[in-house]
Amino acid sequence: MSALKLSRLPQPLGRSLQKLHKIPPAPPEAPRKDFSYLQQPGIYHALTQQDVPLPFRNPSHQPPPSTPLSTLLSSFNFRAAAIAAAYQLCTSSTLPHAEIFSLLYTRLACLTLINATPFAAEESKALEDLNSSFYRDSRTQAHFLPWELRVLAVRLQGIGYGDSKRGVSGYYDLARDAREQIAKTVGDERRMWKERLEDLGVRVGNALIEMGDFAGAARHFESLRRRGGSDDVLLDGRLALLYLRLGDVAGARRYVEAVKDGHGMLRPLLSMAEGRYEDAIAEWRELREGLDSEIVMQNLAVCLVYTGRLEETTSLLTSLIGAGHSFRALTFNLATVYELCSEKSQGKKIALAEQVAAGMMRRNSEGEDGIGGDRGGREKVNADFKL
Repeated sequence: MSALKLSRLPQPLGRSLQKLHKIPPAPPEAPRKDFSYLQQPGIYHALTQQDVPLPFRNPSHQPPPSTPLSTLLSSFNFRAAAIAAAYQLCTSSTLPHAEIFSLLYTRLACLTLINATPFAAEESKALEDLNSSFYRDSRTQAHFLPWELRVLAVRLQGIGYGDSKRGVSGYYDLARDAREQIAKTVGDERRMWKERLEDLGVRVGNALIEMGDFAGAARHFESLRRRGGSDDVLLDGRLALLYLRLGDVAGARRYVEAVKDGHGMLRPLLSMAEGRYEDAIAEWRELREGLDSEIVMQNLAVCLVYTGRLEETTSLLTSLIGAGHSFRALTFNLATVYELCSEKSQGKKIALAEQVAAGMMRRNSEGEDGIGGDRGGREKVNADFKL
C-alpha cells in the first residue's frame, strides 16, 4: 500500500509555472534565423488516453476540437492544449519565430502539468544546446528564446539526457545571464532580473532534491537564507519542510519557530513528524476553525488515519469531494482509505472517479473554471485514483 500524501503550504520546493495563457514576451527579431526545424512532426509524441480513467474519456468531458488554445489554457484543459500546440506547430508553414517558441513552451509546460514529463523531456532535446550562438543575436548577444522556455528546457533536458547535473549547471548558466542583465538595467527591468535570479536559486535547490541530494539542498537553501536575510518566511518554510524530509526534527523546529506569520501549517506537521498525533489533530482542528481551507481538512483527515479514526477520515475526505474539490492528493488519499477499509475497494475507486468526472462536467456546463485547490488542471490519470 502506498503512503498517504500530505498537502503542505507554503509550497515547499519551487514556484508554480506562470499562467500559460499569458504568453511570454517576444524575444528579439531574428529575420535570418530559421527555426522551422522545431516544426517537424517527428519531434512530438502522440498523446493517448490509456492512462486516463474511463469516466474522463467521455467525449462530453472533452472540449470541442475548435476550442482556441488560449481558452484551453485558461480553462485548465492542459492535455488538449498540449495537442493543439503541437498541431499548430506542425501544420503552420509560416510561423514567426516568436510564435514557434511560444507554442513550444506551451507544449512542454502542458506535458509537465499532465504528468507526461518523460515526453516533454524527450521533445525538449530538439532545442539541442541552449547556449549555442545560434540562439544569440550576433549584434546584441540577446537570447532569442523566451526566458520561461529556457528555464523549463534546462530541467527537461537534464531529465531527457539522464544527467541531473546538466540541469544544475544549466541554471548556473542562466544565473550568469541574469547577473549580466542586472548590471546593465535599471528600474523595473532590473527588479525583474533580480527576481529571476532569486527564482533560479530556488530551482537549483529543487534540482538537488530531484537528484536525491537532500543534505546538499539544505546547505544550498541555507546559503540563500544567509544572503537574503533572516526574514524570508517562504524560504524558512521550505527549510523546515526539507529538514522534516531529512528526519532532522530539531532542525525543522528551528525554522518553524523562525516563521512568524506562516507557522500555522508547519506546526502540526512538526507534531506529526514527532509522532504526537493527538497534538497534531488538535492543531489542525484549531487551524480549521480560523482558516476554511481544503488543505487543512485533508491534512487533518490524514492525521486521523494514524490514530485509527478511519470513519471520520472518510467523512472528511468525501465531504471535500462533495464540495467540488478533486486535487491529486485528495483522490489518492481517499482511494487509500478505501483500500484500508474494504476488500471491494476497486469498485469504490471507480465510483469515486465517476463522481469527480460528473462534478467536473456539471461545473463545465455551469461555466465555472475551477475552485480552490483544483486549479492544477482538469486532467486526471489512473494513478490519481490508484486504479
